[in-house]
Amino acid sequence: MRILKSVQTKICVDGSLMKEYVLDEPLTEGFLKFLENFGTVRFLEQLRKPYFSFEKEQFISIRSFVGDSNVEVRYKKEFQDLIADYFHLLLYYYDQGDSGISTLQGQEESIREKIQIRSSPIPGNST
Repeated sequence: MRILKSVQTKICVDGSLMKEYVLDEPLTEGFLKFLENFGTVRFLEQLRKPYFSFEKEQFISIRSFVGDSNVEVRYKKEFQDLIADYFHLLLYYYDQGDSGISTLQGQEESIREKIQIRSSPIPGNST
């Protein structure tokens, strides 16, 4: 699965960055199952068109309808530079199957370490 184009980009009131993408194929329930390995997926199938949201704390949130090729991705404000490619990684490793899950989990760990370092107080700084 790949991004064909970015349709819209805007800064939200909370400072997060929202991007709307058009993908080369529709989002499937298989992709939702894949996302469950990385965060919280909420699935509302009682709607006319099944809707889902994905939340990865400190990383991103994703919202769309199953079967749509358009997707809205919000990047958390504090660490946008560290997580800018995370959605691209999800799409890439989805096609890799089980080996993609473990590889991406390793990359996530590296990103989390950087987030933790940035979030930690600077030693000797008492302000």
